[in-house]
Amino acid sequence: MLSDDQVKQFELFGFVILRNIFTEREVATLQAEFKYGAERTQESEGEFDGTETHTFSMMGEDTPFYSSLLEDPRFYGPASQLFGDDVFGLEINSYRYISNTPWHFNDGSPNIHGYGPKYQFPVFEPTHADTGALRFVPGSHKDPWQSQLTSWWPLGRDSARSAEGMEYLDKIPCFVAEADPGDAVLFDMRLVHSTWGGSRDRRMSCVTYYHYPETPQELEVMRNAAQGFYNSTTRWNQAQWDEWFSNPHDSPLRQGWIESWERLAKTPQTETGLQLVYDDAGAATFAPAAV
Repeated sequence: MLSDDQVKQFELFGFVILRNIFTEREVATLQAEFKYGAERTQESEGEFDGTETHTFSMMGEDTPFYSSLLEDPRFYGPASQLFGDDVFGLEINSYRYISNTPWHFNDGSPNIHGYGPKYQFPVFEPTHADTGALRFVPGSHKDPWQSQLTSWWPLGRDSARSAEGMEYLDKIPCFVAEADPGDAVLFDMRLVHSTWGGSRDRRMSCVTYYHYPETPQELEVMRNAAQGFYNSTTRWNQAQWDEWFSNPHDSPLRQGWIESWERLAKTPQTETGLQLVYDDAGAATFAPAAV
């Protein structure tokens, strides 16, 4: 669990670095399972040649240590400490990144009302300021600060990804969250973040949860996410997702998360009285639901 000071840092700045969360033996297990997942992905996506990022799910029984992390007290404990006992699991992914990551925010949500905790950690090589460490604008998980920041073109939802935005990426004042294998960086998905530098095969992993909605706005975002994502039969990680959510070990905690997803997916729009209105960049505001 987090100390009082770590909780306060997360509340104020939106992130905390957890040192040596994995043992040396566990890092070796992560590396072995990562290599397996990478090879499995190449069978379906083609050989990794450093020109396209490879993303692969680690939720299946063929990567047993990775697939246990959402329920691991070292991960679930701080997640529930910060976001409540009804925080629920979303995904466990690994990545072979090939370039800088543009400034972005509100991971997995069209606005600031869908959010939760995300852990990201290096698997093989340390990440430093010029080798792909996460960069954060501290406190940007809160409005109106986030809105003020992202109205500036280098941090805008679309413009940050432009050639001009990528050129400006490393000029944004920020905190660089350097990490070694064995460490994990825990952050609020709403936080404005990016990466800079790194090899053409920067090997990272993440463990992600969602906060259970408490307001009509949060509920409208999450019921849409549940209907469009949880109920999907064509997601990119379908096999691993289906295996994890079949709950093969009859985990009570996992079963509770399954029930949360299903409850949200069945929530009617009449319960919120709202609808999402999207702009061209994929961001959404709210309007009264059509009668």
